[in-house]
Amino acid sequence: MASEKTPNLGLNQIDRTSPKTTYFDLEKYLDQNWRSVDEFAGEVNDGVNEFKKRLDTTERKAVTLEPGLQIVHAEKAAPFSLTGLSGRTLVNLLGRMGSCETVSEWSSNVAIAIDNNNKTNGSSSFKITLGSVPATASASFLTTPGRKYIAIADVKSVNSSKVAISINGIAGAVGNEVNSGSVFAPSVVRFTAKEYFHIVTITGTGATGNTFNMDSVRVYEISDTDYAVAASLTPAQAAAKYPYVDSVMPVRNPYTIRYGENLLPSVREWVNNGGLTDARVVIKGKYEFSIMTTTEPQWRAAASVKVVPNTQYTLSATHDGLLGIYGVNQQAVIINGVTASSVSFNSGNNTFVDISLTNRLGVAGTFTGKNFMLNIGNIAQPFKPRQDSMLALQTDLYADPVTGANADTVFERDGQYFKVKRFESVLLDGSRITKVNNVVSGVGFKALYPVVSGVNYAFVGNGSAVKFDGKILLWGGQDTIADRWGIDANSPNFAISVPVSDSGWADSYPPTLDDIRAYFFGYKAYDANTLTPAQAQSATTATWNGTGTKYWVQRIGAPNFTQSAPQQSYAGYTPYQLVYQLATPTVEPIVFEGQLSFVEGDNQVEVGTGLIVREGSKPGQSNNQMWINGSLNGLGKLQFRTNKIFAVYKNGKNDNWSAIGHASDVIDVYGFTQAWIPLYKFDPAASYSTTYLTLETSPIVPFIGSYAANEKTLLADLVDSVQQNTARVSVLENKKADKDNPAWLTPTLLNGWTGDMQYVRLSDGLVVFRGGIRDGAVTPGTRLFILPVGYRPKNNMEIRLRTSDGANDAPNSTIIIYTSGAVLSQNNWYNKGAWFDGLSFLAEQ
Repeated sequence: MASEKTPNLGLNQIDRTSPKTTYFDLEKYLDQNWRSVDEFAGEVNDGVNEFKKRLDTTERKAVTLEPGLQIVHAEKAAPFSLTGLSGRTLVNLLGRMGSCETVSEWSSNVAIAIDNNNKTNGSSSFKITLGSVPATASASFLTTPGRKYIAIADVKSVNSSKVAISINGIAGAVGNEVNSGSVFAPSVVRFTAKEYFHIVTITGTGATGNTFNMDSVRVYEISDTDYAVAASLTPAQAAAKYPYVDSVMPVRNPYTIRYGENLLPSVREWVNNGGLTDARVVIKGKYEFSIMTTTEPQWRAAASVKVVPNTQYTLSATHDGLLGIYGVNQQAVIINGVTASSVSFNSGNNTFVDISLTNRLGVAGTFTGKNFMLNIGNIAQPFKPRQDSMLALQTDLYADPVTGANADTVFERDGQYFKVKRFESVLLDGSRITKVNNVVSGVGFKALYPVVSGVNYAFVGNGSAVKFDGKILLWGGQDTIADRWGIDANSPNFAISVPVSDSGWADSYPPTLDDIRAYFFGYKAYDANTLTPAQAQSATTATWNGTGTKYWVQRIGAPNFTQSAPQQSYAGYTPYQLVYQLATPTVEPIVFEGQLSFVEGDNQVEVGTGLIVREGSKPGQSNNQMWINGSLNGLGKLQFRTNKIFAVYKNGKNDNWSAIGHASDVIDVYGFTQAWIPLYKFDPAASYSTTYLTLETSPIVPFIGSYAANEKTLLADLVDSVQQNTARVSVLENKKADKDNPAWLTPTLLNGWTGDMQYVRLSDGLVVFRGGIRDGAVTPGTRLFILPVGYRPKNNMEIRLRTSDGANDAPNSTIIIYTSGAVLSQNNWYNKGAWFDGLSFLAEQ
């Protein structure tokens, strides 16, 4: 028989039945065998070394998550570790004008109309109808000669021939022409300033009666380096790098989300089309439903599912209808109804697609689908419910708006995120002004030097300021011209020059502390004997010179007025915002939620800003539903306008509320979405909170980090995570103990008052006082002290106190506690004793 080989190593064996076995072949039976053994040993050794490396050596894979949506390939399923996140600030020199909400702020050679149905920002765009000449809309802004700028506008030509942005007075400063009639596209122009102000103009060309839309107009000063880089950017790339913001905006609430392997949401979030009603839809589970249709095409769809352009995806489901896929951006059919259980497609130029289950053509009946799955790639994956992974940081991250230098940065330590804070932002309302060091009176303006509570020392010459109307204030020169500002490096003092048209103060009038506080609360002083509130509000000359009867009128909105010095601002008023660089950086912890992790293989990841995590919510009732952010006269409204509601939580757990959007589908929604739940599922004793994405836009920056690339690193990360979680649990337990036994706080008493009065907030939100004060100013309206955020009432409160003149008690004395935290005396007071024992109120949650 032939010579055989060993089964594992393939070594030659001697054929003992052959006469040739009397001759021993050294090459065959020794050398070849030894070479085989050695080769096997080498393979074993390589495998052992590789395995040893994976178990004994840590190895991480660096990854940068860029702004927007992207596909990230991970070699291992592992958590993401953040190593770099820096701030950025954009200062729109047009202030809030570029939002295209208010026509009066722009000049035009034709009438400008508000268009609420077409927009890229806010609630409207401008719709302009051409006359016999090209139509224009223009606005002016301040510049510095020799510096570099970029201007961008989102425009849609509709039926005009072309639309472009330009800068008046600079030859060649004309942006790219846009002739897209169905969707907005950016027109971009770079320029070097020649004067101290310039005019930006949007021009539409075509025939009389043609129309075009414009929105999100922004002008930014940029560095020489960025100016050179911008020359190579496409208009779309430039628009993405320099998004629209109102006035001054940092990186606000950055987040990154890894969407589930299944990119489709629960069918509860799908919407009906083609006349299909909820009564004809049966939801059988998170990923199963049936529809009862007529013979007309009717369908239920997952609307606007995010996808990466020019990427392969596969849709699969068990169904007896037709699966459809439609491009939202290109408004084109990708897959027009198939009976197959799975279908692959390319997203093309779309960033969103609609996924639907439709009845069969011309057939009435019941059609069912379940286990809907959309995954990356051209192979259908086994069904999994969607499970997203998220890291959200609740913070603002600033930087120098031109160079990007001295940026706020984020780092992680022991499972907690911290910010190296180099910039401070102050919302300056009257309650923060403790005194005024100086007032400089100029012709038509006054320079105010208020002392602001809670302000750290600054680095002079680096910052931004925004007026109440959104106008950008320039640095320095506040003693010579209006609408300038500065800050003292040696003490927490600001300087702001205020025009008479805003304050009402005559050049000869020295404003009091109450006057200055009232101004920063949003009010204008006037003589009620000679002017009506409406006349005073619109006047551009002095309305108060110190004689007559002083009233105050609201500077913004309706001309509502008050006879007494205002103690708080009002709805619709936005305080001055002052942003400045700190002399010495500080480190502070960041509120965050979640842990970003990757699955093995391809991951669809989004990086963005504006995610509000678990905002306390107070649902409102309408008929048999409870609503958050619905049209309920303010009930259930969220703090910011919403783009999307992610989840509503009941006592910290996802309560599976249904979400409805878009604005065109819902009347009077504060933003694009609202959430609801049947009344019988609502627990009035529970605490509710909402996680949502705001409509407000801010600059987006990359998340830089790494993930574990082998088993050793995964095990090390797991051990660290367990240790950190254990430490955090112990901290929470200690905090609970502190909450159960809260500390008494002592306020800073004002206007000469002294004493031992203290206050505390209990676990149920009740603020309780003890002790008393004495020996201060007794004039009605005197400020006693200011309560911090978290210790203020929801509504202004008037409360009686027991006071004394040293001989007699005065039981009818009262205080007023404002929602701003200011506590003031009211009516006649006696300063030999005021006792707060027993006073309490429920703080705003």
